[in-house]
Amino acid sequence: MEGITRIRKIKSLIKKLLKHTPFYPVHIGAYIRNLYFWRYIKKLPIEKFVTVLDAGCGGGEYARKLAIRYPHLKINAYDIEKYASWNDRPKNVNFKQKDLLRLEEEECYNFILCIDVLEHIPKNHKVLGNIYRALKLGGYFYLHMPSKVQKRIFPERFFREFNNWAREEHIGEMYTLEELKEVMSTIGFEIVEACKTFGFFGKIAWEIDRIVDKNTMLKTFIMPLLKLFARFDLYLPKLEGNGILILARKRIQISAMAKNG
Repeated sequence: MEGITRIRKIKSLIKKLLKHTPFYPVHIGAYIRNLYFWRYIKKLPIEKFVTVLDAGCGGGEYARKLAIRYPHLKINAYDIEKYASWNDRPKNVNFKQKDLLRLEEEECYNFILCIDVLEHIPKNHKVLGNIYRALKLGGYFYLHMPSKVQKRIFPERFFREFNNWAREEHIGEMYTLEELKEVMSTIGFEIVEACKTFGFFGKIAWEIDRIVDKNTMLKTFIMPLLKLFARFDLYLPKLEGNGILILARKRIQISAMAKNG
């Protein structure tokens, strides 16, 4: 028993030490999405924002980090499922179990983020409409989701487990970048920026990460390279990609501008 306890302590110590190095193993898909999100946050006037909604927050990572970096924000974080991690939250975050198809708030938020959520929701165009209604005039919306068109670099046999999971989980409507831009423009969004994500370097990093995921030692060893590929994906131009990203805005209506002076 003492030997097992000692081994656990050593593993815990190694994990803590690795956390401060590029070798610390992460889920590369989440790592890439995180890189894109914080890159776009820098483009927004977030110091002027007051209210934020994390639509489909999952365990609450984005809401929690936003709350810590910008303590002036008041953040609501909604998800259809309830997570135990919600108990650990900054004071300016309110986690709540809520179905986005039944989101009925009106002109409440300066900023809404929705990251890899819509693909899990049938009739997700209704969610987009609900989000539009929930934004204040001039408010921003950050959206990321997988593209309808998925292309692999390595043979499909390496991804059977993931593909089976995706068939069960990705039950919502899927779009190409142009299709999603059209849907959002029809709802009333002004498209500020739109791009493809998970291009060549993002795809190869994600695919290798999935292939070696159960080999912790190998994954740890190659993690610096995968993180470097993730950085390449962030900054290099992409003709195609397995992800799509849109930063949009709720137009300030001319009538509303006149009304306000």
